[in-house]
Amino acid sequence: MTAHLLTGGYRKDTSDFQERNRREYWRDIICDEFVRLDCDRLPKDFQGRLCGGNAIGELRFTEVLADPHHVERSRRQIAKYSEADFLISFQLERNGLVRQNGREALLTPGTFALYDSTQPYSLTFEQRFRQLVIQMPKNVLSRHLMNPEKYTAIPISGHSGIGAVLSDFIFSLAREMNEMRAAPDELSENLVNMIAMAFSSSVMLSQVGDHRVVRESRKRHVRQYIESNLYDPNLSNQQIADALHISVRYLHKLFDDETETVHAMILNKRLERTRQLLNDSAFASQSIGRIAMSTGFTSAAHFSSAFKKRYGACPSDLR
Repeated sequence: MTAHLLTGGYRKDTSDFQERNRREYWRDIICDEFVRLDCDRLPKDFQGRLCGGNAIGELRFTEVLADPHHVERSRRQIAKYSEADFLISFQLERNGLVRQNGREALLTPGTFALYDSTQPYSLTFEQRFRQLVIQMPKNVLSRHLMNPEKYTAIPISGHSGIGAVLSDFIFSLAREMNEMRAAPDELSENLVNMIAMAFSSSVMLSQVGDHRVVRESRKRHVRQYIESNLYDPNLSNQQIADALHISVRYLHKLFDDETETVHAMILNKRLERTRQLLNDSAFASQSIGRIAMSTGFTSAAHFSSAFKKRYGACPSDLR
C-alpha cells in the first residue's frame, strides 16, 4: 500500500489496541466519522486505519485503509439516527462495491461513486483496500445538482472527461490540505459545482451506454475476452466482469436478450473446440481427458456429460 493522501488532521489505527478489541474499535470509529453503520465480516486479525479531521467548507475528507469487511446503512439505523449526508468514495487501491436503490457500482482504482445516508446502502470490500471519502450535508449538493438521489451507486470513471478533472483536483487538494490555513469559501463552492457536473454528465453517459451501438460494442469486448481466455480453467463471469470493469449484474444484463448466457457461451465454445481437436488426426495420440483439460474443463465427468448432451454421442464414439 502507498503513502496516505491526507497527512494532516488525526489518525485512528486499530494497531493501537489489542487484537481482541480491534474490531469493536473499528465499528466505533467509522460510525463516529461517517454515519451510523452496521459493520461485519471483519477477520479476527482485522487491521484498519482512518485519517480524518480535514475539511473544506462543509465538505469533510477522510482516508480509509482497511482489511476486507462489509458495512451497511440499514433502515433501523436510519430510523434511529437522522444523519442526512451524501458521501462519495474515490477508490484508491483494490476494489469495492457500493449498493443502493437497486443499483451496484463496482469501484476499481480510479473510479468513484455517490451514496445517500437517508436511504439504505452497503459497501463491500473483499480485499485490503484504500479509499478517499468526501462527505457533505445533503442540502449542500442539492443546491448544485437537481435530484442527486438518482445518481447514487453509479460508477464514474476518474480516468477521462470531467471525472478525471474532478479526481485530479480532489487528490491535489487532499495533498495540499495540510498546508491550507483557511480555504476560501469560493473553493468549497467550486468543488461542489465540479462534483455536480461530474455526476450530471453521467446521465448522458448512461443513456449512451444503453444505446444499441455501445451495448453491442461491450458485448463484442466480452466475446473477445472469452476467446482470448477460453482455455483458462478459472474463466468465470466474475473474472470477465472484473477484467472489463463492470459488475456481474451488468454482464448478465448485456446478454439478457440473447438465447445463450455467458456461462453457456463459455461451455459451448469449449465443447466445440474439444470436438474439433477430437476430429483432428494431429491429436489422435492424446487422450480424451487430456484434450478436454487443455480447453479449460476441470472435470472429465462434467465434460463427458456436457458433450453427450450437446452432440448426442459420447466423446469416445465421436473419435
